[in-house]
Amino acid sequence: MLGQDYIQMQNFLKECDALIITAGAGMGVDSGLPDFRGDQGFWKAYRPFQNKYGFQDCANPEFLKQHPHLFWGFYGHRLDLYTNTIPHQGFQILKQWCEQKDYFIVTSNVDGQFQKAGFNQNKVYEIHGSIHTFQCTQCNKLYLANQFPKLTIDLQKFEAEDPLPKCEFNHTLRPNILMFNDWDWNSIIYTKQEENFDQFIKKHKNNKVCVIEIGAGTAIPSIRLKGDRILFDIENSILIRINPSENESEGNKKYYNVKKGGLEGIKLLNYL
Repeated sequence: MLGQDYIQMQNFLKECDALIITAGAGMGVDSGLPDFRGDQGFWKAYRPFQNKYGFQDCANPEFLKQHPHLFWGFYGHRLDLYTNTIPHQGFQILKQWCEQKDYFIVTSNVDGQFQKAGFNQNKVYEIHGSIHTFQCTQCNKLYLANQFPKLTIDLQKFEAEDPLPKCEFNHTLRPNILMFNDWDWNSIIYTKQEENFDQFIKKHKNNKVCVIEIGAGTAIPSIRLKGDRILFDIENSILIRINPSENESEGNKKYYNVKKGGLEGIKLLNYL
């Protein structure tokens, strides 16, 4: 039997005019995707890098210059993983909610899982970019990743074999993702997504809005900060945080905490 807080959350979900889903790495865990939480979590997924390179080392343009085959071993493996992963049941529950009202997705994930689950591309804001788009390291021109052959990766070393992705002028390509210490990210796609989201916020500024935050941690707080900003901009809004830990907003009347993993938390809130 659900407690009073869950009933209040479900009622707000049913009654709200618009829904904003904000998602971090924890959203993909129930689909079998790694969340790279700390170096230990990263090394669990990429054992050959243990005690050599951390996530911030690999997710860095400088790593491409110094170790191009390791860089593309890491990103090529992730691209293949994300391409072949089936979004978990929670995506479909969220989609059913979104079919009943206006919505927008804001995610720090680069995996394209929301689009794969059938959400409207025009209602998704990928704040860190997408692995499914490449950019040239010389001219910043963009390419769809599926234009290129699948990389062959030595999984004992996590090194990609030649040929690495190159543009028509034989320049090295990189994922169109905002990395650490990255001053060359081509953000044109995501600037447009942000503009669409800003218009959505203006449209619903005086409406009842529910924010569902799923699997967003504090180590890279981009999604947490977005949620805080939404609550500031829209007075009649609440945020439901689905996260098994890091629930530091206890006591704030605009925040509700569901101390569960993504899929379990979504199922608990499902009012349909």
